[in-house]
Amino acid sequence: MATIQFIKQQDSLNLSSYSRKVLQDIMKKSGVSKVIITSTARTPAEQARIMYENIVKYGVDDQKKLYGGYGDKVIDVYAEYKDKNKSRSDIITAMQNKIVLLGPGKVSSHVADFKKLNVVDIAPGSMPTISQKRFEKTVETDSRIGRFFKPPKDPAYHLEIIQ
Repeated sequence: MATIQFIKQQDSLNLSSYSRKVLQDIMKKSGVSKVIITSTARTPAEQARIMYENIVKYGVDDQKKLYGGYGDKVIDVYAEYKDKNKSRSDIITAMQNKIVLLGPGKVSSHVADFKKLNVVDIAPGSMPTISQKRFEKTVETDSRIGRFFKPPKDPAYHLEIIQ
């Protein structure tokens, strides 16, 4: 039995039945019995907060490797406001405003229309280490997955499932 758990209850509402089936198929094929989903669809405010926290944790240069040009512009807002000694709240608000200005789905797939694209982050540690390589190989060969990022590029298993 494939068990899908969620850190936040709201995330369970953002995962379509189609995406749930795709994940269960991947889990069954790779022999993974349980995964923990750490994130799905996000608001621009949530995206800004998460980007802020990851910049603080991993650094500007590291996060610029993760995002494309639009995300880099949001990261630049962090750097600019940090240099001006602005507060955490002010920096996150400025980052959120930049996300909205640029177009949320251009900054991160997490902020795209989840009725068209389900984005799922799975904690790698939610499955035994021995199962992780099988899981990765199964995801990489599943044609229903649009894009897939994994550590070290992304701290989570990041799967994009077109609806």
